[in-house]
Amino acid sequence: MSKSRIVTWIAVLAAFCTGMSMGQELRWFKGNTHAHTTKSDGDATPRQAVRWYQDHEYNFLVITDHDHLTPVRTLDTDPADDFLLIAGEELGASVQKKPVHVCGINLGREVASQRGETIAEALQKDIDTVRAAGGIPQINHPNWKWAFTDAEMRGLRDVRLLEVINANRDCNNAGAGGRPGTEEIWDRLLTGGMRIWAVATDDTHTYFGDWTPEKACPGRGWVVVRAAELTPAAVTGALERGDFYASTGVVLKEVRAGEKEYAVEVEPESDFTYSVRFIGREGRLLQEVHGTKAAYAVRGDEGYVRVKVVCSSGEVALTQPVFVGKAE
Repeated sequence: MSKSRIVTWIAVLAAFCTGMSMGQELRWFKGNTHAHTTKSDGDATPRQAVRWYQDHEYNFLVITDHDHLTPVRTLDTDPADDFLLIAGEELGASVQKKPVHVCGINLGREVASQRGETIAEALQKDIDTVRAAGGIPQINHPNWKWAFTDAEMRGLRDVRLLEVINANRDCNNAGAGGRPGTEEIWDRLLTGGMRIWAVATDDTHTYFGDWTPEKACPGRGWVVVRAAELTPAAVTGALERGDFYASTGVVLKEVRAGEKEYAVEVEPESDFTYSVRFIGREGRLLQEVHGTKAAYAVRGDEGYVRVKVVCSSGEVALTQPVFVGKAE
């Protein structure tokens, strides 16, 4: 998404919930919340990683090296540009021979994973650790090595972000063979009443050489937040509230979520065609519209309503749910 395509998000419900004035100008900001450098297992230095995202018209980046907090002050030196670097770190533990990883976004200091006897305990401890350091936690790639499902996440507290799309092929987003995909896991959590938002990331490790499918390359998954300004507080506040969408390539021109109607408009590209799917409790399809504009009349008994936009290119966008009635 180029800077010229940053547009106002008309989101009545979101503005009401956050206490923002409807006269306040809100914009889209594109960013990535999960990326690695040579400070852990990436092949680019922090400065080279920042340059890649700047050159490809991202508005913000969170460098999340494993168990290392990269200082951002010397890497993000121009407060007047349209790019923001946010301090981050990926906490990792092996529990029951499974990888349990949580990103800390906008951390005030470096932290260490606290581990735990069970996967649920390890997740909660690292969530609490991130919060104590002033950051916001993001649960990463549950289907990487089939680490955990909604069963381990149902009772978690104080977490709002789940990596539903990790663009790397070894993260098993789609599920199969009797195992749930990450979107199904997300719907199970939402059906149980958990307020948790879908994130897409590229979990970058490889910036150089041939970008073959098995490599973790940049530019394959991101979030687009709705905020009044490009600051760490504004970006992380939007992430916490769910004022953003996740994408692997689809650009949304408008999202309007209200008590009576949920509507979206897609920014079309090339000769691609689009289907807009409104999804409710248990992942049920409520309505499907073919085209770039769609609206759903909320009945009140859906539990929640969210949107998935599917493009003929294979790319998708996920919006965050609006909860209505009882999420049984």
